[in-house]
Amino acid sequence: MPIKGEFNIQEELGGKGRAILTSSSPIEYSFESEDNDLSIYTKYLVEGIETGAADKDGDQLISVNELHEYASERVKEAAPAMTPKFYLSLEGDDTIYLARSPLAANDPKFKYRKIVEDIIKKWNDEDIKDYCFKEEDFSAADRAVLDATIEQLNLSPDEARTIETEVLNPLLGRRDNIKKYRNAFRKIIAAANHTPLKNKDIESLKKLQIIYGLRDEDIQVIEEEVQNEVYPPIPPRIPTSTSPSAKIAQILHSIKTSKLQNFKLNLPVSISIGIASIAVVSLFAISRPYIIQSDCPKQTNDFISEGEEVLNYSQSFNKKKGAEYFAQCDYQEALSRFEKAWQEDRLDPETLIYLNNALLEANKKPYYTIAVAVSIPKNQNSSNDDDDDSRAKEMLRGVAQLQTKINLGILNDNDPFLKYFPDQDFINKKAINGKGLKVVITNDENDELLAKKTASSLSHRPEILGVVGHYTSEMTLATVDIYKKNDLVLISPGSTTSELTKYPRKNFQRTVFSSDQQSPAIAKFLQEKSIKKVVGFYSEGSPFSESFFNSFKTIFTVPPFSGTVVKLYEFDLGNNFKAEEAIQELRQTEAKITETIGLVLFPKAIGNAQGDAIRLIKLNNSQNWVIGSWGLRSSRTLKQIDNLQPFQKFVIAVPWDSLTSPNQDFLKDAKILWTTSVNAITALSYDATLALTKALEKANTPTRINILEQLKSPDFLVTKGATGTIQFDENGDRKKLDENGDPQDPSVEFVHIVECRTLSSDFAFVPIKYPTAKDAGLSCLNSPKKPSP
Repeated sequence: MPIKGEFNIQEELGGKGRAILTSSSPIEYSFESEDNDLSIYTKYLVEGIETGAADKDGDQLISVNELHEYASERVKEAAPAMTPKFYLSLEGDDTIYLARSPLAANDPKFKYRKIVEDIIKKWNDEDIKDYCFKEEDFSAADRAVLDATIEQLNLSPDEARTIETEVLNPLLGRRDNIKKYRNAFRKIIAAANHTPLKNKDIESLKKLQIIYGLRDEDIQVIEEEVQNEVYPPIPPRIPTSTSPSAKIAQILHSIKTSKLQNFKLNLPVSISIGIASIAVVSLFAISRPYIIQSDCPKQTNDFISEGEEVLNYSQSFNKKKGAEYFAQCDYQEALSRFEKAWQEDRLDPETLIYLNNALLEANKKPYYTIAVAVSIPKNQNSSNDDDDDSRAKEMLRGVAQLQTKINLGILNDNDPFLKYFPDQDFINKKAINGKGLKVVITNDENDELLAKKTASSLSHRPEILGVVGHYTSEMTLATVDIYKKNDLVLISPGSTTSELTKYPRKNFQRTVFSSDQQSPAIAKFLQEKSIKKVVGFYSEGSPFSESFFNSFKTIFTVPPFSGTVVKLYEFDLGNNFKAEEAIQELRQTEAKITETIGLVLFPKAIGNAQGDAIRLIKLNNSQNWVIGSWGLRSSRTLKQIDNLQPFQKFVIAVPWDSLTSPNQDFLKDAKILWTTSVNAITALSYDATLALTKALEKANTPTRINILEQLKSPDFLVTKGATGTIQFDENGDRKKLDENGDPQDPSVEFVHIVECRTLSSDFAFVPIKYPTAKDAGLSCLNSPKKPSP
């Protein structure tokens, strides 16, 4: 039964030297296996020990960590509605060993199992769907690899098949459950005979879903397939006409009817059939405002704007008036107002984007349309809200800078509209195939439900050809599959989670290096400081934070680093974290270990986690080396410093810094446009937009599909990005290339904090190779440091 109220498993059951393994979170169902003797999770715990399959590293010892990892992977395949959890608190020891394994790493059966497991791990959602829903076996390429491996390892066909069946068993069970649900649903809707399903039937189906451990998205696919088998949709007829509007309608009709099977209609049968019959007609009303621009006023209060609404809650009079005129499609007056607002505040990129959009419409210039997804806080009362707002502006600056360069490229030198662009000294102004770029902004407010809603809205706007965003890993994971269903590419400048590498999506790329790519540089830094033991602080449950910590731990604990990660009881940044108790526990651990310990901090970007990290650094008072993740390089961090002493041994790993940028032209343009320096978020957002527009250019007649194909092509390469050359691997991760386009190891820039008096702060971030602000060439005020509040 689901728990009622809140329940903190670690607080209630945790303790020193104790590991807790749970089959699901406190608010999820824990499903039984088919024999009903064990839960699915426990079944795979037993299997991992019995077969030795849980021995992930082949050392013939099965640790509690390895066993949980093995069982969790099997559960995710068999019943993805469950998310097993693991809690471990030890004093100095790395893990608890539970059993011996009969298989060593050099055993042929061990080797073959690992190869089969690796093949399945690389399957994306579509591959798993094909296997479970369509009963497809290994692809021809995978089968060829497996057959060659069987021969090489001298395994018998029976031995190999036994191993394959064991590895595939969770997916086979899931496939069987899907079959059972499909058969049950087919019988129920056949018995309904074109009438709405009764409440008791709907309740029975929900119970079956729970029993079989299927997700809502699994149910939607099954029910759609069965409904279309039993009651195939009949597309409406459109009268033949030669008028322009009728031609547009006919084109849209052909597009929408070809996509009809993709709409999710998880409804009673009679209602579903009715909607299927009118879906195309309804979609004309949805799509038409974005194709025939005379439909005004434009919709507002939907967290999406191309100029009709101010999303960043700015109080500028001219900006608000510009939005009002834009909403009424009075683009000339909107252009004039946005130009005045831009002159009043040259640091507001939202205004510049709307100015660009109004220019395109007022001048009736052809253009392509993309979207950018940012997190703008609704109430900017806390320091964390200020940080979110800063990140959003920095993302928009990168997008707006490239948009302006492109749109200047479609104007003639004597074009009267040039007066609306105050800065025209950009080098290499260039349109995209003779067209400009419109940018639609959407705000997810760092809220997953809102992010999903806006992602769905963007996906159903056919003119939008790609999305730059989201910034946080949490928002990206919440939306990436929504975009994927609609073949809409998503290029993130900030999401580092390894979840998107382990389970890649065909529509996802990123210009920031993943946590797997950044972790070796952090481990090397610690090694250079002769630190072999590390305490990790992260935000449990955060896709970014937990993924980064696990990635670092994997890298740091194996050769060439061979370090140890020590787990403290108090580690969870942002979740009732007690910094004083963490430091006390750290000192007790140091007394027992008698070795130098380093601290790594991976706070999530949402909530109070970063504030917890700063308090921990202050209490540490430079006793231990501390390395923080990228999010700690923010104005919020600088605002909390009144004394530099506690931060003497604190560095932050960032993917890029302006003082060591490989592209000085980008910095020159940014200085002209924004009259200030920019950071990595701006540069990586610029590069995400640059990659997307390059795909638009190469596609000639761009569609969502061929844009994806361009970005996935091994030959896709973008030179002169703000952060260097841009190319993506098969998982969508960014490849690190040198100036010649040759692969090299991913680099991370480490920055530290130095004194530098400015109007906004007493401190600044500079690369560690610069001991002082003067060495870094920063311009600081000569007046003494301002007093602490």
